[in-house]
Order: sequence, then structure tokens, then C-alpha cells
Amino acid sequence: MKSTKKVLALVLTLALVFALAAPTAMAKARTTKIGVGLYQDSGAAVTAVKSYLGSLEDALNVKFTYTVLSNTDEAQNITKVQELIAAGCDGIICTMDMGTEAILQECADAGVYLAGYLCDYDTSFRNNYDNVFKNEFFLGTVADGGCADEARRGYDFFDSVIEYNERTPDAPIRHVAMTVFPAFAFPYQQSFAAQFVEKVEEYNAANPDKAIEVDPLSDETDILMFRPMDSTYFSKHPGIDAIVSICSGSFVYPTMVSAGVSNTMKLFAAGYNDGDEAVFGSKGAYQMEIVSPVEAITYPLVLLLNKINGVEFPDQPAEAERRGSSVLLINSDEDLAKFQNSIYLSFKPEDAFLSPEDVVALTAYNNPDATYAGLVDVLAHMTIDDIK
Repeated sequence: MKSTKKVLALVLTLALVFALAAPTAMAKARTTKIGVGLYQDSGAAVTAVKSYLGSLEDALNVKFTYTVLSNTDEAQNITKVQELIAAGCDGIICTMDMGTEAILQECADAGVYLAGYLCDYDTSFRNNYDNVFKNEFFLGTVADGGCADEARRGYDFFDSVIEYNERTPDAPIRHVAMTVFPAFAFPYQQSFAAQFVEKVEEYNAANPDKAIEVDPLSDETDILMFRPMDSTYFSKHPGIDAIVSICSGSFVYPTMVSAGVSNTMKLFAAGYNDGDEAVFGSKGAYQMEIVSPVEAITYPLVLLLNKINGVEFPDQPAEAERRGSSVLLINSDEDLAKFQNSIYLSFKPEDAFLSPEDVVALTAYNNPDATYAGLVDVLAHMTIDDIK
């Protein structure tokens, strides 16, 4: 009888232990769902992002779902976020700063957190800081390279042109024109153009025998409204040796090909597109491309996962921040060879700057020693020279 009572007591005790432990076990088993709103639905960068995030799913117990945002349609972006929330997302990563205040209201109503990637949220930063950056549901953003107040992309273009001239002294670039996207979508591209002109003028003053002529931006032909460059570009800029395309080269190079100048004219461009390596450096027109590392998405991802799991870094800033990342600046055959060993081109997770174990170690809920400073630091070590 006594033994029976002991057995019953043990069973009840074990039942109580399992009952108390069950909620915790269930919480750990639950998969976090993160929505990712990208700027397009295909291309090398999109494939690389999905490959990288896919490699993290098991280690972080996360499932990613994707949508495509607009850089011109605020209402479309709000709808896309509503769809992600309805699909059960616990957190959302966005690449566009359009309709942000309304989007954050949707997130607040649903208890869903938002963070940014490839976007410095400059419009919100300048015009709506309190409602966005002080909003408890906005966790911050990592920019496409430097943020607006620290970017030096125009100087990068200048450096690449000078490096090209030093490599090819018998056929240097002496006359260039430029292209940019419209200011309503990319307000700082014209300032990058101004940076480029500034450095050229300094260079010309010190090297009058090697002076470089820069055509001023033309509203008619040089501001590309997300359409391919018009063939009249070349008649508006006669005699140029190269184009400095501060916007994506994909809007410029096809027109160069159709105009029959891709074998004689050089292109220094932002972005990278499938197949560009075949016409890069000594092989063709492209002499420079600037790419943001897909692994920079780790910044918003870690902040989201920490928050969803109810943990913050001990050195977490009181307000959301925008952070710049390093970039992959490719302006030589040697750089291209390194770039081809990156996840951006190989699409292989093992070629990423960070392994799944590295990312787990960056999260505060998995690693009590993890810090915000440590998370920020990784953004500075994703350059062409850091590729394994």
C-alpha cells in the first residue's frame, strides 16, 4: 500500500513538473516568422539574400517569408506589410522608407516589430524622427553603405577613375558624364555627383596636364526615371570616354550596347547585375561596381530576434539608430576574382562573412556576452578585402 502511494506521489510530482515546464518548452519550440520586404523579386542580390537567410533558419529557429516593396507607391508598401502581418510574421525587415509612419501603426496594432535594411530611412530621420525612430516598434536600420550624413560614394567613383587612369596611362579617361536616379527616391545621389565633381576640380588644379572634363548633369537625359537610359544621352554628351553611373549600371549598359559604344566607352557604376563579370575590367566596359554586402541584413535580424525573445543588449541605445555598413568596392580584375568567392556571386552560404553559429553568438538571448557594439562592429568588416 505504501509503495502504491509512493508511486502515485511520484507520478503526480512528475506530472506537475512537466506541466510547469510545458509552456517554456513550447516557447522554445515555436518558430519565429520574419517577413522580408525586398526591392525586387529577382537578381543576384535577391538570390544571395535568400541563400544567406535560408542558411540561418535552423540555427535560429526562424522561418523567412518574402514580398516586394515599391520605391514609388506608399499605399502598396502598406498593403504588403499588412499581408506579412496577416501571414503571422513576428517581425518585418523593410528596404523602403515609404509610408513608414502608417506601416508602424499597423505593426503597433499587431505587436509586430519593424527594422530596415539597405535603406537609411533618411526621409523619416529628417522629417518624422519622433514618430519613427522613437517608436517602440521600430528597431533601427542598416543603410546601403554609408548613411546620408556619412556617405562618400562620389569620392569612391573619383578614386576608381584615377586608379583606372594609373593602370592605363596610354588610354586614360579625360571626359566623363554622369547619371543619377530622381531625387524623390534617392535624394543624395546628386550630392554624390557633386562630390565627384569636387574631387575632379581639386585634381585638375593640381594636375592641369591630366585634367578631366565632367559634363554637368542634364535633367533631360541624365536623371533616369527607373527606365533604361535614352539613346540621346550620347548626343547630349559628345566625346565622352566614360559614364559615372551613380545609379545602377543596369539602366545604362544596355543602352551603351545598343548604341555600339560598349567596346570603346567605360562604365563606373553602382550595383551589380547578373552577368556583369563577363564585361568587367579587362573584359569590357565595366570598370567599377559598388555592392552592399547581403550579410548586413544580420543587423536588423538580430535586433528583431532579441526583441521578439524579450531580451536587449546591455548597451542597447535608448532610441533606434541607423547604421552604415562597409561596401564591396570592385574596381579591378583582382577585386572581381575576390568578389566571385563571395555569397553575392556564388550563392553558397559557406562563402558568407558570417556563419549561422556566428549569427547565433551575436544574439543577446543566446549569448549573455553579446553586445550591441559587437553587432555594429561586424558591419565594418564586410569589404572586398575581408572575403575569405
